[in-house]
Amino acid sequence: MEANNIGCIKRLPLPAGWELTKEALGQFGNSFLYNYAPANVPNLQLSIFYRGMNIPTVSGNSFLRVLRKEPHKLSSETILTVTDVLGNVGQPDLYDLQTACTIQLSSRMVLDVRGIFPEFDLANRTVFINGGADGCAIIEIILSSPRPIYAKNEASIDECLQKIEWAELDI
Repeated sequence: MEANNIGCIKRLPLPAGWELTKEALGQFGNSFLYNYAPANVPNLQLSIFYRGMNIPTVSGNSFLRVLRKEPHKLSSETILTVTDVLGNVGQPDLYDLQTACTIQLSSRMVLDVRGIFPEFDLANRTVFINGGADGCAIIEIILSSPRPIYAKNEASIDECLQKIEWAELDI
């Protein structure tokens, strides 16, 4: 199974046994949501999500500045400049952010955020991708599950993310 031609993602291979469990298009503007899960582990989910609207230009510019640097861990001050990018995972009352850093997946720099949604005891990893030319269209790859399930599957998901192929941006 693989996710194909979703926003700026040309191809994302998924581990064996995974399947598309939900597809929701256009609920908010031109939003999209694709959920994938293994048939035998229903509490594990990988989603590819676009909110359907761009973030403000000033926030997009901040996101681009973060992505243009070498891979690095974000400081608390820098995290504040990209809160529009982070959405729910940027809200301390909802999310216990453990790490936020930039990493390179294939040839593209992305923002990789990991933490916990304490209310639901869900481990979460969200990869934020610049889906356009100006940093304002944010594509998210979200992995979430109860912590023990997350730990067992984290390595296989990371392996898939390293094999992602990007679509060309129209810049």
